[in-house]
Amino acid sequence: MVEEQFRWDEESYRAVAANGVAWQDASYVLRHGRPRVRRHIGALLHIAAHAPNGSIIGVTLIEESDDQYLVVSARRLEGDERDAVAKMLSGGRG
Repeated sequence: MVEEQFRWDEESYRAVAANGVAWQDASYVLRHGRPRVRRHIGALLHIAAHAPNGSIIGVTLIEESDDQYLVVSARRLEGDERDAVAKMLSGGRG
């Protein structure tokens, strides 16, 4: 299995910080967040998982080439969205 590669540029860091998420937490979700919810639609990849502090963070990436993605945003999930993803992460059915 080929390991996915995640690239950050200056705009990645700005976009993540603008949403009040530390880049370290977003990076943790990408590298170590398990279990995770992963959704790949066209060139977009969305990954959601628990950060070290227990919050659920959703990271949005754009596929640049096979298994290589540019981080474009990250945010803490809240409300109904957080509840739905938390249920998926725990293996619950909707």
